[in-house]
Amino acid sequence: MKPFVLAIDGPAGAGKSVTARAVAKHLGIRHVDSGAMYRAVAWLAVRAKTPLDDEAALLALIRRTKLEATPEGLTADGEPLEAHIRSVQAGDAASRVAVHAGVRAALVRVQRTMAAPPGIVMEGRDIGTVVFPRADLKIFLTASVEARARRRHQDAIARGETIDVAATEALIRERDRRDEERAASPLRPAPDAIPLDTTELTLEAQVDLATHWARLAQAGPGRMTAFFRFGHDFVLWFARLFLKFRVEGTDHLPRAGPLIVACNHISFWDPPLVGAVIPRNAYFVAKAELFQNRLFGAILSGYNSIPIQRGAAARRGLRGAEDILAAGGAVVIFPEGTRSKTGAFLPPKSGIARLAAQTRSPVVPARITGSRQIRRSMLRQGEVRIVFGSPMMPPTGDAGGREGERAYARRIMAEIGAL
Repeated sequence: MKPFVLAIDGPAGAGKSVTARAVAKHLGIRHVDSGAMYRAVAWLAVRAKTPLDDEAALLALIRRTKLEATPEGLTADGEPLEAHIRSVQAGDAASRVAVHAGVRAALVRVQRTMAAPPGIVMEGRDIGTVVFPRADLKIFLTASVEARARRRHQDAIARGETIDVAATEALIRERDRRDEERAASPLRPAPDAIPLDTTELTLEAQVDLATHWARLAQAGPGRMTAFFRFGHDFVLWFARLFLKFRVEGTDHLPRAGPLIVACNHISFWDPPLVGAVIPRNAYFVAKAELFQNRLFGAILSGYNSIPIQRGAAARRGLRGAEDILAAGGAVVIFPEGTRSKTGAFLPPKSGIARLAAQTRSPVVPARITGSRQIRRSMLRQGEVRIVFGSPMMPPTGDAGGREGERAYARRIMAEIGAL
């Protein structure tokens, strides 16, 4: 049985530990704080009077110490460490230890051994990029520096400590700089990590959203029907063999869980071409008029197409897409609502923002060019190009009402335009 792996990364104070711990509890799987290992090595080194800049000595310390993740926290040779490693100073020392490539490599080997059935939620700064690059789901937690400093201040008060908020904020900024600029495994989101900005979210809301994504990812991306598999593979074969065809950014597509792919629309070739390069089962939102011909309608339905009415009925028509996303599937949508005859972007419909908000599904922007001139591409005179951008966090709360929905839809089109 293959273990389910959820990787949660992010900077200090973004809420990784409390979120990862709660999600693991909801899922009934193991939680591991990889950052605690660096804190532990730093604390053990300080206790043993080992210089934090002496990589060889730190590696020797790791080799003779047995680090284990227990439900009560990390232990070293059976000694509980949680009471010692959660201070701001311990975190700063951990950042100094983490700059050593050899130390990171040694701890990565330990971390990978911890993935066992039924699964694991591991948090850190390079889990989705280095430790588990093929994790089933990756989430990158962020928050403003000010929000993170306030949280650290509140945590310190709860522990009976007194710290200065301004000093904590400066320490966090410096730690971010070290984490982002270090040569070994710098802090950055994995290409397919779903961003989760916790600045304006309550703890309950961020845990609920992360758990929602994880539960749907556990179900897997869904299997392709034989008809869709044939069409998917045939179109991909045709494109690679007969077209001047280039695809970029497929590594930005989450492997599992709910996903909306939002693409511009310039040709009837767009749905099959975009769908052919998405490496998971995908459904398509299509105009209901296309289904009026019984034969063509049956082909569209077999090719995972979902009919949608125009105008006021469009909102009801999106229920089919909602069902797919609620089951953890992927849906391809063209936010403009119709093909652009000139290739210039049309104003997006706000329905995509409403769908993302209601189903709490991340959105990956995509741009296709050259599909209006397939004959030129077959003659190698023009290129058909598809580019996928980075995942976008769905709107949360009331999404700012209708104006908020329109703003989010415009943001999607801006992201598509930037590709």
